[in-house]
Amino acid sequence: MARVALFDPCYMSALRPQDAGFARHVLEALGDQVTMIDGRCCGQPAFNSGFRNEAHSVGRELLKAARPHQTVVVPSGSCTSMVRHYLPTLFEGRRAAGAAAIASRFADFASYVAGHPALQDVVFKLDGVVTYHDSCHARRELHASGAALRLLGRVEGLEVRPLLYEDECCGFGGTFAAKQPELSVAMMTAKLDDIALTGARVVVSADYSCLSHIESGARGIGVQLQGWTLAELLSRALS
Repeated sequence: MARVALFDPCYMSALRPQDAGFARHVLEALGDQVTMIDGRCCGQPAFNSGFRNEAHSVGRELLKAARPHQTVVVPSGSCTSMVRHYLPTLFEGRRAAGAAAIASRFADFASYVAGHPALQDVVFKLDGVVTYHDSCHARRELHASGAALRLLGRVEGLEVRPLLYEDECCGFGGTFAAKQPELSVAMMTAKLDDIALTGARVVVSADYSCLSHIESGARGIGVQLQGWTLAELLSRALS
């Protein structure tokens, strides 16, 4: 039995509190003993807005909480990328090395589950049609796209219809959506058009931030579209 920590990012805890339960359900089905790390922020909003001291402050608290754990699973590609690639740069000297060592223990949910030694013993079944939106962080910084697609391919009865422009951003980008709303909406509209071409009524992603942006756009134009995180779909598919 592996002992892992599950980090529930602050934005997901606020906007989608049930998702940590989905991720935990999957990890426990794999035989893991799960400890929660919640109520904390990786520092990404402050970092992306240029407030490095504030990002350092909240990121330091997350690393302190993660220190006792050898593996920290994160159901958010953007938060995983922030911790692994950028948070250690906010420290100096020995502290930077220590921060990098702890940050290296953080793993995105898709990659961790796809590489789990007990995965072959778990059966996923779910009838339906979905499409998959590949978030920028998962694709370009974590290189986790293949892991996510392999997991979806393991779900018996599930048809995954690919997007035509699967490598294009949804337009969220955190603070980008607030700073460049017109461009953000145009990108999101293009993504909705691409989703519509698949005929799927469920879009799956490794990042809820993308899903929240896509779902809000769909509601705005009266389109019935559900956004499921990868953790939610796998949790639903456990037999």
